[in-house]
Amino acid sequence: MKKAVMKRLLPLYVGKFFLSFVLWYSIEKLFIRSIGIDNFGISLIAIVLLISSVLTEIPSGIIADRWSRKGSMVLAGLFLGISSLMAGASDNIFMYATAVTIWGLHDAFSSGTGAAMIYDTLLEEQGHARNFNRALGLYETLGGIALIVSNFLGGWIGEHSLLLAFNLTIIPIAISMVRHLIYKDAKISREVADEKLIKHTKNTFKCVFKSKSLLWLMTAIMIVFCIQKMNREAYQLWYIALSAPAIVFGIAGSFIEGLGGLGGSLVKYLSSKRINIVLSILLGLASLALSVGSNLWITIAAQVLIAVVSGALLFHFTAQIQHQLPSRYRTGSGSVINAVGRIVLIPLTFVFGVLSNQSVFIAGWMLVVLSGLAVFVQLKLDEQASPQ
Repeated sequence: MKKAVMKRLLPLYVGKFFLSFVLWYSIEKLFIRSIGIDNFGISLIAIVLLISSVLTEIPSGIIADRWSRKGSMVLAGLFLGISSLMAGASDNIFMYATAVTIWGLHDAFSSGTGAAMIYDTLLEEQGHARNFNRALGLYETLGGIALIVSNFLGGWIGEHSLLLAFNLTIIPIAISMVRHLIYKDAKISREVADEKLIKHTKNTFKCVFKSKSLLWLMTAIMIVFCIQKMNREAYQLWYIALSAPAIVFGIAGSFIEGLGGLGGSLVKYLSSKRINIVLSILLGLASLALSVGSNLWITIAAQVLIAVVSGALLFHFTAQIQHQLPSRYRTGSGSVINAVGRIVLIPLTFVFGVLSNQSVFIAGWMLVVLSGLAVFVQLKLDEQASPQ
């Protein structure tokens, strides 16, 4: 990557690192249980989060395309800061659910925006985006490193004070907001500002549903997204069931949260469809280990494998979709795809909550089924690609 391009992207990379440096992710479920919320209540909170994200996902994407993508990332940091302080101050499920609702705004405004910013910056600086996979991989890898370090520190801080982990997160968030403000938005993404809002919204949806291959690609993203989200949201429930100490939450969480991001470094190696199918089978085997095993270390290893593989596949499919979307609708179209994925995830999360309240090991079978669906959809992707 040329020095001029790297210099242009540097604020984005630094911003991504600090936006991902969240100290309370690894001890969140411990904190929730400490204020009297059971596994089913945790699932209800996750559903509130998904609803918040779904309702704001598409509007936030259109706002980013029409207003400012870096402005959307700054707002994402602001929402993360507010939700962190409010969550740490919670003493009941209603207040925590409110904090989670605000976190959903952070998730909606940040999801897909960074990838769109990178793609358009490459187009503007180089005239092409052939090295997008590598640039996106570095972006997500930096986020993964931040998650590894922050989760490890969060687990250590949580041994002394769960509340402190929430409050200290404000520092990296502030740094992230400043770095995103420094970034210069690509002019190519501003072409849409002259288009009427209703027409822009219609064209955004049209971009997503324009071809069968894109629909199958979107389906693959949704399935892998659900696997990744359920693993990241529920991994701590296995540790609670196995009576693991708080420090394990931090150490294991650092790998599970962080290595999902580091999966971005594998994107450039996923050019073979056969490799992608093998990775989906690995997801199923790791999910099977979660469902039938009761050993803490095997559980952690399986969750880490799911995090890495799902992260790599998700970034690969995201990159494939970016290549098929026009710049003026890039963030909005990505938001439509994310919103559909979250809608699918809502009933799955409810069922997972019901099952995990009986046994989290039984709930793990849902990941096995989803992994099987991932293999099936990728075979369909092959069928769509073969005539071209």
